[in-house]
Amino acid sequence: ITDGGEAANIVPAHSAGNFIVRAEDDSYLDELKERVLDCFIGAATATGARLEYRWGETRYAPMRNNLTLARLFKQNMQSLGRRMPLSDPDRSFGSTDMGNISQIVPGIHPGVAIVSPGVVNHSPEFALAACSEAGIEGMLDAAKAMAMTIVDLIASPETLAQVKQEFGKKNG
Repeated sequence: ITDGGEAANIVPAHSAGNFIVRAEDDSYLDELKERVLDCFIGAATATGARLEYRWGETRYAPMRNNLTLARLFKQNMQSLGRRMPLSDPDRSFGSTDMGNISQIVPGIHPGVAIVSPGVVNHSPEFALAACSEAGIEGMLDAAKAMAMTIVDLIASPETLAQVKQEFGKKNG
C-alpha cells in the first residue's frame, strides 16, 4: 500500500497501492487476475469507494528449467565442493524475468545456499547474508560453475545437442 492515509481509525479520502499477481502458468495468471480484480471491486463496492486500476505492461513467464543444463551445472558446483538439489524440471517456481528468457532459449535458475535453513529469501537476514563472506563465496562459486558449464557445452557438441533437443521437446 503506497498511500493508506494518516491513521488506522480514519478512512482516507484517497488510498493507493501496487500489487503483484504471479502464477505458475499464463492461463492460471489470467484466472488469478480476474479473481484479484473481483476482490478489489468487492472492497470498493462494500466501502462506497471508487476504484481505478491498471495492469502493468510487464508480464513474467514461468521458469522452464532445462534438466540437461541443470545436471551439468550441478556437477560443476559439486566439483567446487558445493552440494545442491536438482530442481524438478516439470515444476515451475513462479514467474520471473528469467522465465521470459527461458521461453526463448534453454535456461536454468539455480539457487546457491548462502544462509542457514529457515532464513526466508528477500528478508533483511537474507540481504545481510548475501553481503557476507559466505554470500560472496557462494556467488563466486555459482559464477565459476556457470562459466564451467559454458565451457562444457562448447567442448561437447553432443551435450549441447541434448540441451537443445530437450528445449525443443518442451516447446514443441
